[in-house]
Amino acid sequence: MKILYAYRFENMQQDIIEFYKRFRELNQNEDFKDVDEKYLEKLLKGVIQNQQIIDNLIAKYSKDWPLNRLPMVELELMRIAVYELLFEEDVPVSVAIDEAVDMASIFGIEKAPSFVNGILGRIAENEVKRSKNHDD
Repeated sequence: MKILYAYRFENMQQDIIEFYKRFRELNQNEDFKDVDEKYLEKLLKGVIQNQQIIDNLIAKYSKDWPLNRLPMVELELMRIAVYELLFEEDVPVSVAIDEAVDMASIFGIEKAPSFVNGILGRIAENEVKRSKNHDD
């Protein structure tokens, strides 16, 4: 989430993977040792490449909240979760949502966890087509 958040301030002028590599160099204090590099790079590329689809869904289910009014932290968390819901069948629906809600409780505003949970829950219910055994 921090990488995508920082990337927005760079006006997305460079490749997301190049940005990530520079981010790592500039943030030596961040702990990257437990990071699955391959998955992280796939996730970063996927969120950026599918942003229009992802943002359209978030906008559809956040009704009274246009994207430009959503706090950036919550928006990035939802973008990651929606990417996983739509494009990463190996990530259980509940895990994608729970991770975003947990991160929203740490980094977001007070009501962020319930807001994020509500939007992601509706997207999962109405837009995600998976066999039920992936939800366990």
